[in-house]
Amino acid sequence: MNKLKKIVWVIIRAVIKKMDAFSPRIYMKMYNRYLKVIGVDLKGTPRFIHPSAYLDGKGYEKTHIGDNVVISKDVMLLNHDYSITCGLRSIGEDCTREAYWLKDIYIGNNVFIGAKASILPGTHIDDNCIIGTGSVIKGYIPKNSIVIGNPAKIVGNVQNWAENKKEINDYFYE
Repeated sequence: MNKLKKIVWVIIRAVIKKMDAFSPRIYMKMYNRYLKVIGVDLKGTPRFIHPSAYLDGKGYEKTHIGDNVVISKDVMLLNHDYSITCGLRSIGEDCTREAYWLKDIYIGNNVFIGAKASILPGTHIDDNCIIGTGSVIKGYIPKNSIVIGNPAKIVGNVQNWAENKKEINDYFYE
């Protein structure tokens, strides 16, 4: 992508993100279209992606987002990792150019990702998962998992958790 085109897309993204303050529904319609145009693979309609969420520009086409997904404030989806250059230099490799990984991220349907979570290259989050605030996610997260921490660990099952919350009526509707 040439520099002028990239500047135009950055400006368009900034304008779209400002729409969230006025109408989150309009913002999401516009942002979903924008994500498709820049190459993100939307496998449905995300419910909400916070304007501060960071989607890696190195690998838009390697980001796959399912239906009914919520990506909260300051979440980072990283498709690339330049750390291999440091590793190669440590074993005597001549790295005149930067080496890096570029791997897909898959987020299934009906996934909630809490604020400031980091989703690392090569991660696959299956359907109906809850990712806790500040979690660092790498690898495969099975369906219906509740995952928290750094490093992230599975701590529960979404269906059991929801049944418990329903039983004690511990929630509100908007």
